[in-house]
Amino acid sequence: MTRAVRRPAPPVPRIADTLRIGPLPATVVALSRLGPGARAPLHREEEPLLRALSPGRRPHFVVGRMAAARALRALGAGGPVLRDGRRPVFPAGVRGSISHCVGPIGACFASANPRVVAVGTDLERTDRLSWDAAHLVCTPREYDWARRARRPESRLAVVFSAKEAVYKALSALETPEPVFHDVELRVARGRLHAHVAPGLLPEHRRILGWVRLLPGGHVITSVAVISVHETGKEIPLSVQSSEVI
Repeated sequence: MTRAVRRPAPPVPRIADTLRIGPLPATVVALSRLGPGARAPLHREEEPLLRALSPGRRPHFVVGRMAAARALRALGAGGPVLRDGRRPVFPAGVRGSISHCVGPIGACFASANPRVVAVGTDLERTDRLSWDAAHLVCTPREYDWARRARRPESRLAVVFSAKEAVYKALSALETPEPVFHDVELRVARGRLHAHVAPGLLPEHRRILGWVRLLPGGHVITSVAVISVHETGKEIPLSVQSSEVI
């Protein structure tokens, strides 16, 4: 996937550990922050993965697994989150995605809902991208939506983050790898509506997504790919509201 130009990281305000139930049944969003000098216990099967990383990457791995462990406990599940290449592998019966940001801050979106077949999440600073990257990231409609905002860079970060979350979810389905313009997004009342290029989403699957602003100028986007009946009937939803940009 083509990468956008990112700005250097400024100091990051504190984000506390949090857990939200929803937005779908049997689904959670967890956030964790690793303080200076803190050591978080990992599952013994995760320790070899940590040792294989460079020192600079280890705090991000740890804080991501902290968020994943918090999410698994909330779902009544346990066990390590291992790895297949760069993709986290969650315990059987759980679909999960991990993201991390400078701080380090970790986020996990996980679901044990049987109709959820794949998930993706992405955590970003709202000032991470330069507006110069807008044409690379956005379709023309997304560009116009971001440009009309009081802070266009913040909306650009939302588009970038949401597409990252969609790509993570699609990669779990082993579909062709998309590029930025293969996905077009619309944000309304904290919900993401995604249109993807033909061939990227398997038949009888639908993408649902959510956006939430976090303290300190961060945004988290979460995406679930759900199965639908052949008639198009959707699963019952219990969607919690999100803060709108």
